[in-house]
Amino acid sequence: WQAELICQYIKKGHEKQLRLASYYGDHMVLQKSPARAVLWGYGPEGAHVTVSLSGPTQQRTSPVTVTEGIWRVTLDPVEPGGPYMVDVSSETSTVNMTDVLFGDIWVCGGQSNMQFQTSQVFNASSELALAPKYPHVRPFQAATKVSETELLDLIQVQIPWSVPTAGKTRIFLF
Repeated sequence: WQAELICQYIKKGHEKQLRLASYYGDHMVLQKSPARAVLWGYGPEGAHVTVSLSGPTQQRTSPVTVTEGIWRVTLDPVEPGGPYMVDVSSETSTVNMTDVLFGDIWVCGGQSNMQFQTSQVFNASSELALAPKYPHVRPFQAATKVSETELLDLIQVQIPWSVPTAGKTRIFLF
């Protein structure tokens, strides 16, 4: 019931701060071209939100209006690579994401078979030592929280987007 109450609160436009949805953040990967990446979040009712992309290419969206507490922007296609800085701004505030890459997103899901930590593989120490050699592979993990009602956003992020290191990759589930 708490998640439903939060969603109703947001839908009624009570969000006071400009912010991104929970699964956006520093070090993330957005879908590369030919697809068009979508960014969305929350903000004060009626605010005008603009997204700017700076890095190997530059991009600035037309302003969109926050309606019922939510804003949504679709970027023009971006070729694979980075890093990019993403600035989301309104009349009164700005939110930034750094070290953002564009590439392919792989979503894995399952039940108990998805609870296997990288540190449990047969040759874990040698595999984990290789993690820093793949800085463009960015792990992210949503928490395994359940809601009885449909939600707009994740309840919780377990592991935020990050650049792989042996320590961070050790606890990643696959």
